[in-house]
Amino acid sequence: MVWHTVWFKLKDGVTAEEKQAMMQGLRALTQHIEGIEDLGVGEDFCGRSQGFQVGLVVKFTSREALETYGPHPMHQEFITGFKHLWDDVMALDFDG
Repeated sequence: MVWHTVWFKLKDGVTAEEKQAMMQGLRALTQHIEGIEDLGVGEDFCGRSQGFQVGLVVKFTSREALETYGPHPMHQEFITGFKHLWDDVMALDFDG
């Protein structure tokens, strides 16, 4: 299995509704992209995240599934629709 983790640092002024819509958009990816075994998304509550407020963890069946995810039209649609809310994004992928 392969894990894909992403941290989002949101711009000042992003509303709670915009943040919720973004997280719902991430959750919806499981319905459209093959190879996703599990997906979790939520807001930081510990305050140790160096300003990153939203985290995503995706469990993929394989590295090939992760490679398919990046250019997938639904993933690209999510990015296009929500990237205006981010100041920064960090990602880390690993086998587990």
